[in-house]
Amino acid sequence: MDDEPHFGQTLRMLLGLSHDATYTPSAREALRWLQEGHRYDAILSDLMMAEMQGEQFSNELTSRAPELARRVIFMSGGAYTPASLEFVSRMAHPLLIKPFKHTELEQLLRPLLPPV
Repeated sequence: MDDEPHFGQTLRMLLGLSHDATYTPSAREALRWLQEGHRYDAILSDLMMAEMQGEQFSNELTSRAPELARRVIFMSGGAYTPASLEFVSRMAHPLLIKPFKHTELEQLLRPLLPPV
């Protein structure tokens, strides 16, 4: 989930080479998918989005699907608000700083994915 469509689609295509990956630019749509019963091994989410910030998404996900809330990897281009900096300082989720290498992402995904 990333509100920059070019980045999100590129990430989906890259992950799609070895994973079943879906993409949405909308945190609300992602939450709706979960409410409809879709389940994911991992959720990649931009930390700073116009529609819903990472902390809001994390709170919503924790209340709706706590088992999935532990499977979030946040991404950030480095633009932070005071509230997001505070959230990052206390969150347990991994944080990838954009731009990142595919190997960095795969290393964070590995413990979240089922064994092959």
